[in-house]
Amino acid sequence: MSELHDWLVRPPIRLEAESMYWHQITTQLGNEYPIVFTHGDIAARNILVSGGRIVALLDWEYSGWYPDYWDYVFALRGLDNIDWKTLGQHIPSLFTKRYDLEYILVQFILRIS
Repeated sequence: MSELHDWLVRPPIRLEAESMYWHQITTQLGNEYPIVFTHGDIAARNILVSGGRIVALLDWEYSGWYPDYWDYVFALRGLDNIDWKTLGQHIPSLFTKRYDLEYILVQFILRIS
């Protein structure tokens, strides 16, 4: 787990002088997350709905073994997409556990890297 987080939060060259922030982010993410098989690209275009119920997830090309927060965090990233706004508001209720801190940390990492 720490190797994934080290890769995820490696400081871009332009931010090496501010590496203390990267250490704080790594510490917040921690290493206690179980590795699970995830879809990796939960988005409106990949959800098959019939009769008002989700019946299948499509397009598994980004699936793999990731920390258990992975699908939650990356499903919420799609909320910027206008087509995803209506369905996206229900995303947290689809998961048994919320990962709001992880979402914030990953969004920060992706924005500045």
